[in-house]
Amino acid sequence: MALENVENIVRNAFEEGRCGEYYLVDLETYPPSKIVVFIDSDEGVSLDACTKISRILEAFLDEEPSLGGIYELEVSSPGVSRPLKFPRQYPKHTGRTLRVTLESGDIVEGLLKETMPESITLEVRQKDKKNKTAIQEIPFAAIREAYVVVRFGNKKNS
Repeated sequence: MALENVENIVRNAFEEGRCGEYYLVDLETYPPSKIVVFIDSDEGVSLDACTKISRILEAFLDEEPSLGGIYELEVSSPGVSRPLKFPRQYPKHTGRTLRVTLESGDIVEGLLKETMPESITLEVRQKDKKNKTAIQEIPFAAIREAYVVVRFGNKKNS
């Protein structure tokens, strides 16, 4: 399987606008013939959307001679186990807790209060002061990785 061809086909389908409001977050391939595509939109991703995008991509992949018509395609949303990769993914997580690893290696965890064009604002608990918080603005350029933190229990979060 020519993996470069698969990546180009999938990326082109999104870049040409064939997948509507959905955008490509990530693409993984696993030998011999498994293709996993992670999609997102500003409003989230439903099972119906995954099915729709899968059909669109299948039409393109079926035309790729190097696949020989034999492949396994999986389309899904990134889910909370995957990092946020693009600034446009942040606004829909406003009010949720994020764990952000900075380029410096420091880790900041806090409630996402706002997403701006070049940065995010987190409400962070101050370590030395019980129940006190501070607002911290973090430029996207300073973010190495950011995850939504899922907590179970009585607290409203995630």
